[in-house]
Amino acid sequence: MVALGGLAQGLALPLLGAFGVVATPLIEEFGASATQLGLGMSLALLAAAVVGAPLGAALDRGPLRAIMLAGAALMFVSLLALSRGVALWQLAACFAFATVGMSMYGMAPVSVILVNWFVVRRGTALSLAYVGTSVGALIVPAATAWLIEWFGWRHAVVAVAAGAAALVAPAIAGMVKRPEELGQVPDGLPRPAAAPRTSEAHGPASPLAGWLRDRNFWLIGAGVGLALSVSVATLFLVRHLEMLGIPRTQAALVPSSMALFGIVGKLGAGWLIDRFDARAVVVGALALHALGWTIVASQSSHAAMLFASAPLGLGGGGFLPLAPVLQGRCFGRNAIGRIGGFHALIGLPFLLTAAPLVGWSAGRTGGFAAPFYGLVATLALAAAVLASVRVPERDSDRS
Repeated sequence: MVALGGLAQGLALPLLGAFGVVATPLIEEFGASATQLGLGMSLALLAAAVVGAPLGAALDRGPLRAIMLAGAALMFVSLLALSRGVALWQLAACFAFATVGMSMYGMAPVSVILVNWFVVRRGTALSLAYVGTSVGALIVPAATAWLIEWFGWRHAVVAVAAGAAALVAPAIAGMVKRPEELGQVPDGLPRPAAAPRTSEAHGPASPLAGWLRDRNFWLIGAGVGLALSVSVATLFLVRHLEMLGIPRTQAALVPSSMALFGIVGKLGAGWLIDRFDARAVVVGALALHALGWTIVASQSSHAAMLFASAPLGLGGGGFLPLAPVLQGRCFGRNAIGRIGGFHALIGLPFLLTAAPLVGWSAGRTGGFAAPFYGLVATLALAAAVLASVRVPERDSDRS
C-alpha cells in the first residue's frame, strides 16, 4: 500500500509543477500576466477545495478504487483539452478540472488508505508514500522543460498527461482501503483481546457538531491552509529565476533539487513525528521552509538558488506528511477523509489568495523579492497556529 500510494502521489500533485514551467510560454503566446497566472492556479485550487468535503465523505465510505480511476481519467481528458485551448479562460477551466482529477487519485485517497493501514508507524508510512511527490517533482519540471524545448508546450502537456495516466491506473487497481478487507490489522500488529475492533470504533455518521466545537479542528485547518498556501507560490519560482537572467533549463533544476531534498525531509519528518513531540516537528519543518524562501528573496545567483533548494525541500517536503498524522491522532482513522475535506475548505481562503497576491505584488514591485518575504511571514504565522494544537496521546480507540 505504501509503494502504490507513493506512485499515485508522484503522478498527482507534482503535475502542478509543470504549470510553473509552462508559465513563460503562456505569457509569450497569450500575453498573460503573473497575476492572471496566479488567478488560474487559484481557480484550480478552488475547484479542488469545493469538491473536498464530498470527496472526503465518498473516500471514507465509498468505492475508493473507482473514485481514483475516475480521477485519473478526468485528469487526462482535461489536460488533453487544455492542450487545444485557444483562450486563457479555456486553459483555466481545463486546468481546474484536471486539478480536481488529481485530488481524486492523489493526496486525499492515499492519506485515507495509509491512515487506515497504520497507527503506530503512521508518520513513517505517510512519509515513505509522500516520497513519491518528491520523485515526481524531481522529474516533472525538468522533463516538461525539455519537452517544451523539443515539441512546444501543447505537445509537452499531452505527453505528461498520457504518461501519468498510463502509470497510475495499474497502481490504483492494486489498492485496498482497509487492512480488515484482507483479514489484517493496522501496522500488522496483534490486537489485544479486550480492544475494540478499530473498523467498528466509529459510527458511519459524521460527528460534525463535535468537530466544530473542537479547537484542534480549526487550528489544524487554518495552520495547514496557511502552510500549503506558501507551496502554491512555487509556481512562480522558475519565472523568478528567468527574470534574474537564469536560462529556463537551468532554472528548472532548482525545483528538481528541491524535490531531491524533499525526499530527505519527508523521511526525516515522518520518522521524527512517530517518536517526538508532533508540534516541535511541525514548527521545525516550517522554520526550514521559511529559511529557504528568505534566501530566494534576498539572493540572485543560480548557485544561491540551488543552495536555497535544500531548506525549501527539507521544510516544504517534510511538512506534507505531517498534516494527516495530526488529523489522524486528533480525529481517528475512520474520519480522515471527511476531516481532510473540511480542512481543505478552511484553508481555501489562504490557498485562493496566495498566488494572485504574489503575482500582483510582483507586478507592482517589479520582482518577486517582496512577495517572497511575505511567504516567510505566512510560514511564521502557520507555525504559531499549529504550535497551539493539543495533540492527544496515540490511542488505538481513536487512531
